[in-house]
Amino acid sequence: MDGLFLATALLGTQIVLTKRMDYYSIWPFFACMSLLLAFAATPFLAAADTPPSPRQNRLAALDGLRGFLALAVVFHHASIYYRFLLDGRWELPSASPFYALLGQAGVAMFFMVTGYLFWSRLIEEAGRPAWLRLYIGRLFRIGPLYLAAVAGLLVVVFVGTQGHLNVPLSSLARQVSRWLALGFLSGPNVNNYPGTNLVLAGVTWTLRYEWIFYLCLPAAAFVARRRRTHLPFTLAGLTSCLLWVTTHPSSPEAASDVVCAAMFLTGMTCASLQRYVGNIPLPDKATSAAVLALLVSIFVVFSTAFAAAPIILLGAAFYLITSGCTVFGLLTCRPARRLGDISYGIYLLQGLALAVVFRPGPLRAIALASPAYHWLLVLLCMLLLIVAATAAHVLVERPGIALGRRVAALFERGEQPSAKLRQQA
Repeated sequence: MDGLFLATALLGTQIVLTKRMDYYSIWPFFACMSLLLAFAATPFLAAADTPPSPRQNRLAALDGLRGFLALAVVFHHASIYYRFLLDGRWELPSASPFYALLGQAGVAMFFMVTGYLFWSRLIEEAGRPAWLRLYIGRLFRIGPLYLAAVAGLLVVVFVGTQGHLNVPLSSLARQVSRWLALGFLSGPNVNNYPGTNLVLAGVTWTLRYEWIFYLCLPAAAFVARRRRTHLPFTLAGLTSCLLWVTTHPSSPEAASDVVCAAMFLTGMTCASLQRYVGNIPLPDKATSAAVLALLVSIFVVFSTAFAAAPIILLGAAFYLITSGCTVFGLLTCRPARRLGDISYGIYLLQGLALAVVFRPGPLRAIALASPAYHWLLVLLCMLLLIVAATAAHVLVERPGIALGRRVAALFERGEQPSAKLRQQA
């Protein structure tokens, strides 16, 4: 079955890529995505499979969703790379609203997933989670692979500067130390290497907002302790953010604090709504059609996802997915879930993969020679990225997560005697 799936995808890809296209045609996206799903279905990615879990189907759908979101961001940056190779400009592909929206919607729903999962946890645990375990878990979940990606970035900088020291050693140390802050600080140029952050495709900006969200959780936890307060709290916060976005139309950008807060609050609101009204009692086919209609309407009507109306529509689609919608089984199929398991690696390592495939002189010339060559190199880049993300998942992410659990267990055992002494006192 996997072989038939792969053969069909290869044929479809060949047909589409040989049609007349330009650098911003949308058809290569669907052709490449089909082939990537086919590749993810093969035994080559079996190492990405997680052990059987009793998790509910809606969480399985979220796992699959993360894979598609990560790939959406990669396609977004792949479309940017054409202009970047041509004249050095790194900017939204204004010639293609589809690819511009693809990356924005992917980031927006990533934030919604984070907001949903952690707010659900706080509600389930009555606002009193094991904070130490939570933060140690986040540190060891995000940190190891991030540091591996930064190591790759530093190698590219070293090669690009030919090993010459172009700044004082103290300045170099400060620059590198900011990159080692696990994404909480913005990464500057290192050793006067221009566009250092673009080596990682500039994706690390989202980690800062992730850390800010985690640091805000203890304050929000007080609201999660009561059933009557958590939904009004998230609705009020979301409404305030959306009103601000509406009244400041020139401000919604990728780095806007209010826009990002609205995305987290959208996921949190979905989690609170489910505690009040539960899942939507509709067949999967009906909710799947609704999700596709919502997504299509966003790409047809809007030019940005960082505005009130598209955030609301994305939130509606996200609520249907968290309520059990599988988008006709696509989100819960094995290839999608495999891609979801390695989605952090796909997201974080994409810049390195793009740099390796597109920056060398001969490959750069090939990419600029014709749109077909460009998209074939994009496909090659994606395949290499998935292989690298799978290896990183097995060799870096899983060991890091396991180490974090052991460290948290050590700290918790150390706290128990102190807790007993306090109780006796």
